Amino acid sequence: MSTKEKEETKAKIIAAAKEEFSEYGFEKASLRRICSKAGCTTGAIYFFFKDKDELFGEIVNQVLIPVQHAVAEHIMDDKNSISQNFSDSDFEHEIALADKLVDILYTHRQESIMLLTKSAGSSLEKAPDMIIAELEKEYGELATVYAKQEGKKVDEYMVHWLSHLHVEAYIHLVTHEEDVKAAKERTRKIMLFLVKGWLDCILM
Repeated sequence: MSTKEKEETKAKIIAAAKEEFSEYGFEKASLRRICSKAGCTTGAIYFFFKDKDELFGEIVNQVLIPVQHAVAEHIMDDKNSISQNFSDSDFEHEIALADKLVDILYTHRQESIMLLTKSAGSSLEKAPDMIIAELEKEYGELATVYAKQEGKKVDEYMVHWLSHLHVEAYIHLVTHEEDVKAAKERTRKIMLFLVKGWLDCILM
């Protein structure tokens, strides 16, 4: 099999797998049905992928990896400015992150929905929880600085809850809103709400 033929076969497998995972979810997806749709043998799948989980990861990592990188960059920016005083304007970068995440999610919307709603049973089914944990750690550090500035204590429950709400907002958006322009408009309102809530509710 030539390099071109390998690339074409792999592309057919991935296209068929997207349909299969989108319809049945990871757990109920069948490699045999994927082969049938792709017009190849199971041997062809195992030539490119170790198992069904690796095939699923190949697809959804198109969205997961860019999201992780965007969140990591955002966290680094926050850490570089963690000693500054806090105000609504200090969180404009939250809006910038929101726009970036919407672009990623909607560029790969099918993969996003697969990751968020069809990944049960795969090694990536806890991906949203991983991102929540990263945000909670960051927001906890920011809240500690903010609390010292205000002479108050951190409400750890609210930091945890707002971190969940942050991620859940994107999950609801990408699974319910098809238009990316409308998604960005809604995301800006959501982020303004979350930022205001963060400033008002994380201290006690």
